[in-house]
Amino acid sequence: MNTQAERKKGGFTLIEVLLATALTVVLLGAIYSTFFLVAKARDGANDSLVTLYETQKTMDILRREVEAMSGNMMLVDKEYFGKKGSSLSFSAFSPKDGVLSNISYFVKENGNKNTIDLMKQMQEPGGAVENAPLIDDVQEFSVQANSGGKWVGTLQAPNPPDNVRVSLKFLFKGQPFTIEETITPRVGKML
Repeated sequence: MNTQAERKKGGFTLIEVLLATALTVVLLGAIYSTFFLVAKARDGANDSLVTLYETQKTMDILRREVEAMSGNMMLVDKEYFGKKGSSLSFSAFSPKDGVLSNISYFVKENGNKNTIDLMKQMQEPGGAVENAPLIDDVQEFSVQANSGGKWVGTLQAPNPPDNVRVSLKFLFKGQPFTIEETITPRVGKML
C-alpha cells in the first residue's frame, strides 16, 4: 500500500499547476507589452531623427548655396494656412559643375493636410528645371535679408545682401523645433 508521503513525492497538485500557469501568463504578458512599447518608442525616435537629419542636410545645402550667391536675388514673404512661408530665388555657382544656376527655395501648400512643404527648384543654363521636395509638413520657412543694415522679409536686389537669415520650424517629437542660421554670401567679398 502507498502511504500518503509516497504519493506527495510523485507530482504536483492541480492547484500548483494552475498557479504556475497563471504566473507564466502574467510574466509573458508583461514581456510582450514591454517589447511593443520599446518597438513603438524606437520607431518614433527613428521618425524624429530622420526629420532632424533631413532638416540639417537641407540647411547645410542652403547655406552653401547662399554663400555661393552671385547676382540677382528675390525674396518674398507670404503666409500659407496661417504659417510663414518665404520664397527665395537667387543665382549661385553650382557645386555640381561650377556653372551659374538659378535656384529657388519655396513652400508649397499641401491642401490635403493644411500644411506646407519645403521645395527646391534649380535650373542650370541651357538645362532642364529640377524640382525637388525637401521637407514635408513644415511649420514655418522664413528668410530675411540684411540690406543696408536693415532686416527685411521682401527684397529684390541686383546684388547679394550683406547677410541672409534662414529660419526653419518643424515638429520634432511632437513639439515645434526651430533651426535658424545667419549666412553671409561670400562671392566677390574679401575672406
